[in-house]
Amino acid sequence: MQPTTTTVAPSSPGPAPDAPPVATTTTQAVAKTPTPAPATPSPAPAPAPDVLARFTPHPDKPYIEISGDDTHALHGKGVLFLDARRTSVFEEGHIPGARSYSVWESDIDDKVSSLFNERSDPRDQNLPIVIYCSGGACEDSHMLAQKLWGIQFNNVYVYKDGYPDWQKRGWPVKTGANP
Repeated sequence: MQPTTTTVAPSSPGPAPDAPPVATTTTQAVAKTPTPAPATPSPAPAPAPDVLARFTPHPDKPYIEISGDDTHALHGKGVLFLDARRTSVFEEGHIPGARSYSVWESDIDDKVSSLFNERSDPRDQNLPIVIYCSGGACEDSHMLAQKLWGIQFNNVYVYKDGYPDWQKRGWPVKTGANP
């Protein structure tokens, strides 16, 4: 703010009427438009944690049961899914991309051997695999997990609520014999 100088005539009782005027200084506030504070940039969103980092090999146990949310997250990362239900049930509907690996059919050992050949490098054997069946009392996925663990697959997960839970949540479903 700039000080302003004003000349004021003296009033009585003061100096004589023939005295020169007295100079006084007054300060007057001048309204100004406020300057906005510089915008503080909002922090960049934290990078999403890598889902796969939570699913590490566990050579001490054949499988770990996981929930639908974890299953869905792994599916989104392109993890291998194996459907342990009978082929006829698989064809009626399955999780997209899942392979049919029914533990009750005669070709299961051939399929497991083929998977081992496909993932013969130990690093590939440590990649996550999700197995599911009909959930609830169904043990087919657990049996398949045991088979895979027996040939050194150390990162197997069982979708404990299985395909019915996947359907109930309204996630994509595929029909037919192909993954």
